[in-house]
Amino acid sequence: MSSANFEASFPFADAGQNPHTQPDVSRTGRRSRNGGEQEPFLNEPISVGQITTQSPVSAFWHQTRQFLTSDDGVGVFKCSLAYLLGSLATLVPAVAALLGSQGGKHIVATITVYFHPARSRGSMYKALVYALVSFLYAAFISLTSMYVTIFFQRRRMIELGHTLVLILFVGVGFGFIGWTKQKMGDSLVNVACSLASLTSIIVLTKEGAVQRGDVSLGKVSQVLAMLLMGIGVTMTVSFFVLPVSAAKRLRSNLGILAASTAIMQSVITESFIQRTERDMQGREFVSASADLQKAHKQLEKFLRETKLEHYVEGREKEYIFEAQLVRWARDIIHTLGALHSSARLGWETLRHPKFANHYPGSLAESPISSPRSRSRDEQPPADGHLLLDVRLSEENASDIGQTAHSPQVIDNCLVPDSIRVTEMFDDFTRQLGPSMRSLVLVLATILKELPARLVSDEQTVDANLHTTLIHAIEDYRKAQVEAFASLHRDRVNLRVYNAKDDACFNEVSAICTYFSHSLLKFGEQLKGLLAIVEDLQSATTLSRKRSWEWVLFWRQGRVRGHDGEPVHTDPTSQHPLIQSNAPEEMEMLEPFGFETQSRRQSLRERIDRCTQRYCNLFRKDETRFAVKVGTGAVLYALPSFLSFTRPFYLYWKGEWGLISYMLVCSMTIGASNTTGYARFLGTLIGALCSIGVWYVTGSNAFGLALFGFFMATWTFYISLVRGQGPLGRFIMLTYNLSVLYAYSLSQRDAGTGPNEVTREDLDITKITLHRVGAVLSGCIWGVIITRGIWPTSARKKLKTTLRLVWLRLARIWALSPLEQRLRHPGTAALYMPPQEQLKMEDLLSDLESLRVSARYEFELNAPFPDAAYARIIQHTRSIVDALHAFDLQLLSVAHPSEREISILQRTSRERNELSTHINHLPQLIASSITSARPVDHINVGKVKLARDQLLASIFMRQEEDDMLESILDDGYSLLYAYVLVNDQIMNEMTDVLADIGRISMDMNESVS
Repeated sequence: MSSANFEASFPFADAGQNPHTQPDVSRTGRRSRNGGEQEPFLNEPISVGQITTQSPVSAFWHQTRQFLTSDDGVGVFKCSLAYLLGSLATLVPAVAALLGSQGGKHIVATITVYFHPARSRGSMYKALVYALVSFLYAAFISLTSMYVTIFFQRRRMIELGHTLVLILFVGVGFGFIGWTKQKMGDSLVNVACSLASLTSIIVLTKEGAVQRGDVSLGKVSQVLAMLLMGIGVTMTVSFFVLPVSAAKRLRSNLGILAASTAIMQSVITESFIQRTERDMQGREFVSASADLQKAHKQLEKFLRETKLEHYVEGREKEYIFEAQLVRWARDIIHTLGALHSSARLGWETLRHPKFANHYPGSLAESPISSPRSRSRDEQPPADGHLLLDVRLSEENASDIGQTAHSPQVIDNCLVPDSIRVTEMFDDFTRQLGPSMRSLVLVLATILKELPARLVSDEQTVDANLHTTLIHAIEDYRKAQVEAFASLHRDRVNLRVYNAKDDACFNEVSAICTYFSHSLLKFGEQLKGLLAIVEDLQSATTLSRKRSWEWVLFWRQGRVRGHDGEPVHTDPTSQHPLIQSNAPEEMEMLEPFGFETQSRRQSLRERIDRCTQRYCNLFRKDETRFAVKVGTGAVLYALPSFLSFTRPFYLYWKGEWGLISYMLVCSMTIGASNTTGYARFLGTLIGALCSIGVWYVTGSNAFGLALFGFFMATWTFYISLVRGQGPLGRFIMLTYNLSVLYAYSLSQRDAGTGPNEVTREDLDITKITLHRVGAVLSGCIWGVIITRGIWPTSARKKLKTTLRLVWLRLARIWALSPLEQRLRHPGTAALYMPPQEQLKMEDLLSDLESLRVSARYEFELNAPFPDAAYARIIQHTRSIVDALHAFDLQLLSVAHPSEREISILQRTSRERNELSTHINHLPQLIASSITSARPVDHINVGKVKLARDQLLASIFMRQEEDDMLESILDDGYSLLYAYVLVNDQIMNEMTDVLADIGRISMDMNESVS
């Protein structure tokens, strides 16, 4: 027997379980072979309180110092410092004089709130580019609108000029800003759009030159100068006060991801050994999972910032390898999900074995006497003929799960087949456990050592790490081969006396083989990581000499690596999984690209297609959003162009209401409600704070600067650390508009003498009331426009996106890679190639964000079923992980042997029948999601019958081969894994249908 047949065999269990005792599948204790307590595979973390006792004051100071020295603490300090410097444009007369004698200089401080310096150098380079573009756009809108009104003023048609300004510069101009925000979907783009809106609104609606029909270059230049001053303050603080490198952030993030991965793969593997999911709910695993998700979400962002930083600073060669690191991180997360899925499959199989009822000796007694004895339309046997009511399946599944996990009732719940399979699983682990623990220990050690080497440029990767990993993988494979061979030779001692025991033995071998493929792939990907890190550190060492070769774009062909050899700039070009893909498979995996016609089209058809294309443009979300934003902006700005409403607009500071509207208006109703509520609350808190600070300090510049610094500190803590950006920013916006504006009026009084009007303006309560009224009116108007014009419900988008996901799954499932192996033996066929994995991951991420937005859509008919949709998304993700786990097993045997092809050919009919029965379920789920109607009954019996027929056929072919080790043959290994994965996916789909039925029942109850 070849080593390829054994290298993926990987079983574990509790090594000391007595095979003759009743096994507890969900036990919590870990026993050694001599009956004593076994040392945990991962040591439990020791809390600080166990080591030393600290006083509350010492503990508070320790936490405070730790925060101040962290990245979040440094970011908050830099933002507070930038706001303090920005407020000097109002508080210091010498600085204020640079901006002219007109008011509104608090805009400089306002810009530092939105364009804050808590960013890396790469991010600030990108922000600077966006800010300059916003500056040019605002200048174009401001100056062009003035000259348009001058043109019509000279012809005594000023009303027509105002109309054109409203339509073109307010409607189209602000609509284009909204289109850019929605299209780009970047936080820095949102900041630039906010700056452009702020500057343009002040010139178009407040300054008055557009309304009078003349040119006021003084005010325009002042507003643009304030914009540049605010940007300059932020850039200065960001680059010269504790600067942050995007490359170091990226590497630190990758280090956190590697450390979290080490913990999770160790816990998953040990849980598989112990046959319990208890450790998966432990503090260590949950914390590592949260860190992994957070690090994964930031990978793309940090990579984009790193690219710009390297290119500006002349180290673009490092980016190639850092992009490969990010690609590796994505792949290892998918492999970790596959490892988890294969472990879950093992636990489920141990509870509910499937092979024991279909061993060859039982075929004569079973209703399935032969895989060909029944037609496809014939009903299944009595034990599989039940029509499952989806509404009740959730309760039944939960009852079964509780029973399987309950030590008190497990004696009455477990059937003999489950006991037999569990006993054999324990026998397997006695032989296979030591080599597996050795491999996992090496993997965890290397992953935990890498973070320090990634962050520090001085440390190099130890060459022994790569050698140690290679030896560990090879030793594991050899040990598995020897252990598995020994197990198969010693079947009698394992109490494999008859065909039924042989079926149980095959089932245990199948789940262990399935898990082992994922584990070995994990180790092989770790070898790729070490190679990338070595190349990165070599490139870092050799790139001390800066170069800006990218500037010479006309000489760009392929970027050359540090050794002078040409390398591909595509970070995914060297990935092994991508190299195994066939182009025709990628075309098949494009579910929604149906335009494959190559025939020549007539002129009329081309015109029709162009017309259809332009019509589709107005169906896109970003186009509709632009129309909504532009329409709302025109209606809100209209009073500033009418002579009888303009005084009211100026008195209640309507320009800040329009700015608030531009900030609040969102694509979906839920997102608009979320930001609107946060800004409403922030406005009230900011108003109260501004009144309190003014009554304490009055017009004292030093006191206002000091309180402003404190206000900025805790509001930026809310925005940056707590993640509540809209709340923190609007607190500072309201505070800034009220306090600094009041100080400007007080200084104006000092130069011009008191009068009744200015004394009234200096009433901080009235000033704050005007600001609060303006901001709240803008927030309310944003919510009204979002709901009134082309309302986009996050709930509907959630259903639409979920439907698209399941349609993609239906197309993916229809690929049938086992059939592709028969038709094209030289091509590695997969369910989900890497590009498809990325698309699916993006869709799943969109589902999570839409689910969060849907929570805040307040509907009168029914509350949003958040828990049910969370379970549906989780089940969908589990199916994706299961498909990826099976892909890993397909990749382990890239080139099928003649024997494997023969085995697949002889079971082709049964596999196709099973695939056909399951393939209609994703389409059924997609239809149910769209119509919001449950599927009352599904015939699970037909699916089970098709699965049983395939199992019976496999056992019959295996009996014909008369080989004890046939389970280790690549063909049988893939078939057994195929059956297990099908059953796992079927269970997940049944749970999804149950949740859909529950959602429909709740909606019907709410309506009635």
